[in-house]
Amino acid sequence: MTTPRLIALAGAALLLLGFGDGQPLAFSAFCLIALLALGELWLRTLTGEAMPPIMRIGLATAAGLVSLPVVAIVLHVSGVPIGPRTVGAGLAALLLVLGTLVLLRELGGRPLADPRLPRMIGAVVIPGLLTLSGGFLALRAYVQLPHPPEPGFTSLALNGWAADINRPVVIPAGGALVPVRVSSTGLPTRTEDLGVRVGERRVAGRALTVERDAVRSVDVLVPPPPDHCLHRIEISLGALSTVFYGRGPAVRGLVGC
Repeated sequence: MTTPRLIALAGAALLLLGFGDGQPLAFSAFCLIALLALGELWLRTLTGEAMPPIMRIGLATAAGLVSLPVVAIVLHVSGVPIGPRTVGAGLAALLLVLGTLVLLRELGGRPLADPRLPRMIGAVVIPGLLTLSGGFLALRAYVQLPHPPEPGFTSLALNGWAADINRPVVIPAGGALVPVRVSSTGLPTRTEDLGVRVGERRVAGRALTVERDAVRSVDVLVPPPPDHCLHRIEISLGALSTVFYGRGPAVRGLVGC
């Protein structure tokens, strides 16, 4: 294939990439054609010497695939967001540069590529497209098949102001309302025990209804620890728990723990 036709083929494939958006099979086919054409242009730019067809198609494929990350790296370094349109524009710019260099070489009388190359490209691309099509259809079939439901779960976490606790807190004499977030997914509505422990001692507890597929915030009254020493405070919901550390209010004249 002559260089002008190869450039036209790559340009048409890059142009059609936009129309293939949303259709994975068409998008993949146009992208493969563009990368293979760019790979051949890489070879014609770097060397005009003929080589065995099987070697040339392998080198062209490798060079074409390398073009994609090269363009992505250049876009990233330039601060341009990486997306289908920007990558397509980058590949088009690369096509313009490579095409110009190859045409300049050919005008200088350097040898052209092996004339058997188009036939070898067809021999590799057609089976590749068939394999890609089969894999895509198999993936679509797998996605549409029935699957077992995901296992349900419940989570418990500090919420609101308590979510920012990163050091021991002082619990006032009247106690503190500590918000917690209760999330339940895929489990039936049930009643769990919501309890509070200060150290090893259980100081409060009540029943809490945990609704199916719901997220709610619950305020838990945490009474003050018995002294100003550091205590482990645990809020539990059934087998779940969340922990922070706190102290009771300071007592005047009391030194040490």
